[in-house]
Amino acid sequence: MRQTTIFLFLCVFGLNSVSAQNDTLSYNFEPMDGKNYQLSIDNEQLSNKIDSMIAFAKDFMGLKYRYGNNTPAGFDCSGFTNYVFSQFGYKLGRSSSDQYKDGILVSKENMKPGDLVFFQEKNRNGTYRINHVGMIISVDTTAMTFHFIHSCRRGVLIDHSEMEYYQKRFYGIRRIVEEDEN
Repeated sequence: MRQTTIFLFLCVFGLNSVSAQNDTLSYNFEPMDGKNYQLSIDNEQLSNKIDSMIAFAKDFMGLKYRYGNNTPAGFDCSGFTNYVFSQFGYKLGRSSSDQYKDGILVSKENMKPGDLVFFQEKNRNGTYRINHVGMIISVDTTAMTFHFIHSCRRGVLIDHSEMEYYQKRFYGIRRIVEEDEN
């Protein structure tokens, strides 16, 4: 709700510039009264939100996989990410391929905890399709590897990007939680 209020405020009153300094985003805007105002948002708040999302996701560790479900009674992969993100005010597509259309594309070099990671599989007709999604929970920037939490046939658990199964099927990364959000 607060994000929406700030966004609407900035749109209505005219965003003049954005600057980043010392882990704070500053927005300069000029409302109808002609005065110049500044709104600062601490990037620590964003980090705390992502940490809270990851902690919330971890609360479901061990929950059994349930095809087509997106409730705490059991999750499929996209149902899990959909549910976790929805609890923090984000609306994602229902399927993993729909979720790949959400947010912005991020390179492996720029991945961060909280980003969604997607995997693909070859169909019977020889084409590939996105068939799995998880949420990155930690990143090794030196090795360009990550741990991710997801719901798979083994239940909700944490796996590593270098596991052969996932390494071969890696497709891409999308960022849902933008750095300029509050």
